[in-house]
Amino acid sequence: MMMMPTRFHDLSKHNRCCRSTIINSCSNSKKAFSPCLSTKIVESDVALYSKQDGHDDYTLDRTRRELLSLGPALGIAMSILEQPLEANAAEVINRNAGTAGEDGSNVIPFSSVRKMKTNTLSNGLRVLVINDKCASQSTAALIVDGVGQFTDPDELPGLAHLMEHMILSYNNDSKFGKRGDLEDWLADNGGTSNAFTAYQQTCFHFNCPHDTLSRALERFSSLFVETNVIRVCNNAEILAREIRRVDSELDLDSVYAQEEYVTKSFVNPEHPYSKFSRGNLASLETNPHQKGIDVPKRLVEFFQKHYVASKSILVVVSNQQELSSIERWVAPFSVTLKSRQNQGFSNAIPNYFPGQFLRGKRHKHLILYQKDESTSTVRNEKLIMQWVLNEDYRGVKKYNAVELAFVLNQVLGRRGPGSLYLFLRKRGWIQNKSSTVPLQIKVPTNASGFQILRLELSLTIEGFLNRSRIVAAVYDSIESIRNPGTNFFVIPREIMASYATTAKLFGYILPPRPPDAIELAVDSMRYGVDTVQSGRWYRFPSTEDFGGLGLNRMRTTLSSALSIMSDPEEALIIITAGDKAITMTQSGIGNDPIPPVLSSKWNRENISGARVYFQEMLPLKSRVEQTLLTKIISKEELLRPIYNPFVLTSLRPPRASDRTEEPLDAPGVSDAVRKWDVLKPGLIRMALPRSPPEANCRCAFVLQLLSSRPARASAEQAAHAELWRLTFDETAKDLAELGAPGGLAYELKFNKYGLRISFLGLSQTIPSYVRRLTQILAKHQQNLLKSQKTLSQSIVSSALADANRARSLSPARKYIIVNTLQKSTSYDVALEGIAFLQSCTSAVCFSEGDLTLNETESLLKNVQTILKDSIGAISIKDEQNISTIPSVEDLIETPNWKPRNASPCCIPGVSLMSDVCGRIPR
Repeated sequence: MMMMPTRFHDLSKHNRCCRSTIINSCSNSKKAFSPCLSTKIVESDVALYSKQDGHDDYTLDRTRRELLSLGPALGIAMSILEQPLEANAAEVINRNAGTAGEDGSNVIPFSSVRKMKTNTLSNGLRVLVINDKCASQSTAALIVDGVGQFTDPDELPGLAHLMEHMILSYNNDSKFGKRGDLEDWLADNGGTSNAFTAYQQTCFHFNCPHDTLSRALERFSSLFVETNVIRVCNNAEILAREIRRVDSELDLDSVYAQEEYVTKSFVNPEHPYSKFSRGNLASLETNPHQKGIDVPKRLVEFFQKHYVASKSILVVVSNQQELSSIERWVAPFSVTLKSRQNQGFSNAIPNYFPGQFLRGKRHKHLILYQKDESTSTVRNEKLIMQWVLNEDYRGVKKYNAVELAFVLNQVLGRRGPGSLYLFLRKRGWIQNKSSTVPLQIKVPTNASGFQILRLELSLTIEGFLNRSRIVAAVYDSIESIRNPGTNFFVIPREIMASYATTAKLFGYILPPRPPDAIELAVDSMRYGVDTVQSGRWYRFPSTEDFGGLGLNRMRTTLSSALSIMSDPEEALIIITAGDKAITMTQSGIGNDPIPPVLSSKWNRENISGARVYFQEMLPLKSRVEQTLLTKIISKEELLRPIYNPFVLTSLRPPRASDRTEEPLDAPGVSDAVRKWDVLKPGLIRMALPRSPPEANCRCAFVLQLLSSRPARASAEQAAHAELWRLTFDETAKDLAELGAPGGLAYELKFNKYGLRISFLGLSQTIPSYVRRLTQILAKHQQNLLKSQKTLSQSIVSSALADANRARSLSPARKYIIVNTLQKSTSYDVALEGIAFLQSCTSAVCFSEGDLTLNETESLLKNVQTILKDSIGAISIKDEQNISTIPSVEDLIETPNWKPRNASPCCIPGVSLMSDVCGRIPR
């Protein structure tokens, strides 16, 4: 038996296949992968691999074996990504080729609206000031390094957090009058202030209207004047109030707090992470009073020792036209934080905290009880797997665990063939809601020498009952990346380069807003003020970094991390369980039964009071082998990552030519509807998703199939048409999810003119994406006829929900639609799809963004060729009878892009790179 962690007591006592592999595969094959690849393709793979360093050398025979071993999953890939008709061969070859030395960011995003300047004040405080023409409010943030939860004295846990509160509590009535408190003054003037204490840093920040910035900075600077800090720390009334505010912020009943303190209990008790660092009434008032500790004195000493100007950075963002004005307003900060160099205080703050999870004779696998919030529904449970890393951030810049976690999200959280996500989703073991990310990897703790990687899965009740199998599948997914017979886990450089593109695309090139003062302050501390001030991409290595050396180093770091993650003894596994889930296991369903919560077999964690039950997920090595589902269930396999053809390895800079300068010989709307043609460039302007004002490679392609059928459809036809659209979305889901990391999305929408099909993406990949989705559309009716008669309940439920939300439907028509939806078969839906497409005899098309007129015309011809056997043919009589011409407003209506998880924040790992997705926890 493993020794019980000291925090617990017994209740009775109180995831490379190269691009050529996919694109050049046999397009007509519906079987598992067969050796249809030419020797030249395989040899081209070898040529690429042979350039890689160290243990990543591949031989020709080995590459052939790996390609042929991909099995059914690659067959799925080929069926999803089969070669489009009339594909441009040059596009396949050159799609990933950018201008030499360029990566699509030769123009710095937001550089046309932002100016930045750095400075160092006389006390050593580094300052970054930004003029942002588009800023709605002025913001400022001051971050201090080397002061946080890890710097708490052993006898005063929570002191760093209390120090944050005390600094914000300073009230200078003598200078600023009755509203001397910064928070109150900001509230009166339309602003706010706050702060947060991380493990190694503390950050203070505020926002205010632009015309109050100078006064706000003056008040903000006064918070950090040493005499003011001493005064507020010695104010007994303020001290008592802030201790109670700290205490009120601690919610030990929340699942997040209980997960954290259960995790802390498995770390060496001498490590600062294991300690209670939030602070409460007992740790900051009751216990110090009993021990005779002078808390005000210790606060002052803490400030004098840790709040050092040379370890701090101030960032100010405003629309003030002259940066020199902002520089004058930050001048008071030169007399706030001291350099400490000649005052007997050491600047050699230990910033390295190596540590590990405790090891024992059994694995660290626990069930964490969480009371059901509702008696009528079964709660969704979470499976959390955590590992400790020891990356040293001192000295030469090394990769941050956040960057590593982003790659791990791409490897283990990716979508598509052979992925862990698809494997679990098909079995109904993880959530499949558009509002959740069912599989993601985070870094809840990120300090030099001690980082925690956290893999989190949102489980269904079926997933909870099969928790051991899910754990085994995670390990199997990791093992699929290992080079056989070695301890090396290799991701080919081409695939790593595609990960770098995803990071840069959503974190730098296409974000809807620039980073704010807090994000810039954290980044300045992590990457350097000068790096941030340059405006260049720095959050993830790119293919241009030292000739690709940056990506190679990341591959080495990834291999080391996967080596740790592959060892079951390194992981701490926590699975939440509600009352109903526990009861179901006692009925003999799923894994081993879990005893009732009131049983003496459950234990308590001492700080949070969390109830936990130790249950082995992988008790024996033989069981690991038995529960690797990919080896015993069906022909589906968990495979190493294969190249996603929709994610580029490098980005082409946007084209310099302006679309409005192209020849205006293309037709207008009334002319184009009589044939398949492209509207005049500049005639239509569809609003693309918000992005930096500078030119980028994003574009849209919109095709309106014209038909009078939707406008005159009966209630039954409308119901069948909606089911047809939803079944298409379900059929295209796998391909659409592959496109999301590459910035690709689509929408099908019926309107009174027919069907509008919209595509969003990058100019390098949108042609292939359009053709492949159009192929699915052309074959959709035949696939429905061949499928099961009964429609998926989820599709019917979605259609019913849409019908019930529709306000324009009369009660009688809604009744017929609802009744039809409930009785429809796939055959009914297929017939409606066939009838609708046959009624489409013409189309109008336009493009927006970084897509030229020639490219648009060529793509339209491809689409017309693909659909030629599905749509009707226009006759002279039909052409003369065309009277309904869509207006520009109808064509440019903002689409609701699909898949719904194409939102950047739902793409695995993007939340670690994108500011709008909460990259910096506040």
